[in-house]
Amino acid sequence: MRVEYPFWLVYNCDAMNESRYNLARDGFVYLLSYATLVISSVGFNFLAKALVNRFLPDAVDFGNFLNDSAIIGFLAAVIIAFPIFLYINWLANRMLGSGKMRHNTGVRHWLIYITLVVVILIIIWQLIALFISFLGGTLVSRFLIHTAITLSIAAAILGYQWWHLKFFDGNQRRLGSGFKIFEWVVVILVTATVVGTFFIIDSPAVRRVKRLDATRVERLSSLQENIQSFYGWGKDVGHGRLPKTLDELIQDPRVYIAEDGMVDPVTKERFKYRVLTGTTYELCATFDTEFTAEDKDDSRLASPEPSSRFQRFYHGIGLTCFDLSVE
Repeated sequence: MRVEYPFWLVYNCDAMNESRYNLARDGFVYLLSYATLVISSVGFNFLAKALVNRFLPDAVDFGNFLNDSAIIGFLAAVIIAFPIFLYINWLANRMLGSGKMRHNTGVRHWLIYITLVVVILIIIWQLIALFISFLGGTLVSRFLIHTAITLSIAAAILGYQWWHLKFFDGNQRRLGSGFKIFEWVVVILVTATVVGTFFIIDSPAVRRVKRLDATRVERLSSLQENIQSFYGWGKDVGHGRLPKTLDELIQDPRVYIAEDGMVDPVTKERFKYRVLTGTTYELCATFDTEFTAEDKDDSRLASPEPSSRFQRFYHGIGLTCFDLSVE
């Protein structure tokens, strides 16, 4: 015998079940999944392009922002975010396939469409940047490869989101072999790109000595500027002569030098200073790496070029002296 329950009782039971369902959990899972997806895809996009740039150099690509510092940032983003995305995505798919998560919640739909909007905006931005570089004279082959990378990543993300919406429709389902193959292809491509990136950037030890040399160059450049201030800038009244020693320089009230501005960052010994003529002098420092005019795309030059009145302190390994002059 079939029992008919009153409408108000059925309604209250449904409302109670709805109130017991953990929408906050769904929001956490989907938000973390889509956020790590965006971070991973953007990082992978730039890592792949960095690899292309290293193996397909362009003579007009001076000032490219994909220097070692930027590459390390994108590399860290992929290494951290991509495994989190894989785990959270696997967890969400498993719960959706077993019915433990609802497929038709507003949380899921909103976050999917917000993610699609963000991804599409990133794609548009990337395509605009690519066409700007192409019209600026970049290599056609590099432009085509970069465009193919961006469009491939976009197609993979948008196709996956469309499949996700269609496949998980509330029925219990198991992921097929096609999806697993797609997953493995993505994992292999990302892993290969990450591994390849380690071969085009310096090791932490090398980067450390380069940064120490960059610090030496910055301090020498600051010393050069302060010596010029001591002597005088054009119409500005100065002493009209070079300081006899660095001690005389730091005692001048118009000169400001930080406590460590005249010493080597490692040995803590002062840089060598010697007056040559009335307007020329010599600054010496010991370097651990070579830095030449061919290294203009080095991450040590991430800051803008200094004024033309400052000589670029290119140097070799070991003690290097620079003959400088005041104006």
